[in-house]
Amino acid sequence: MITKQDAMAADRFHENHEPAGKIFEWRRNGATQTWVTRPDEFRLPVKYGMRGYGQITQSDAHNYHRADQCPTRHVRVRTPEGGEWFGIVIAEHRNPDGKLNGITRVQVTTKGALRGSRVGSQVDVGTKMVSDL
Repeated sequence: MITKQDAMAADRFHENHEPAGKIFEWRRNGATQTWVTRPDEFRLPVKYGMRGYGQITQSDAHNYHRADQCPTRHVRVRTPEGGEWFGIVIAEHRNPDGKLNGITRVQVTTKGALRGSRVGSQVDVGTKMVSDL
């Protein structure tokens, strides 16, 4: 949930989403409006993509969270061929003894150069190619 202090300071927000769901990242599009006579209320203008505009107010702040406090693990995958794409970690494969075996399953959120990396698809990649954002 976004608080009034978050609305005053943060620049990027996510709509609440499933751990492996599509992420809608809204960014600040102006100053947060507050009122002296109504200290608990605020209005934050936001933008999504090229043409999506909206606002976050105290009545719908429970539907958003700050991007830097997102519960999912956002990563960048760099391929040996020089390509890169972005995604969300779905699982890290483990050996029967419980140790990581070097393979991470990532759901693609931004198309990249790797063959088969369509947005929404799940790809198993080497853990060494994955870095946190």
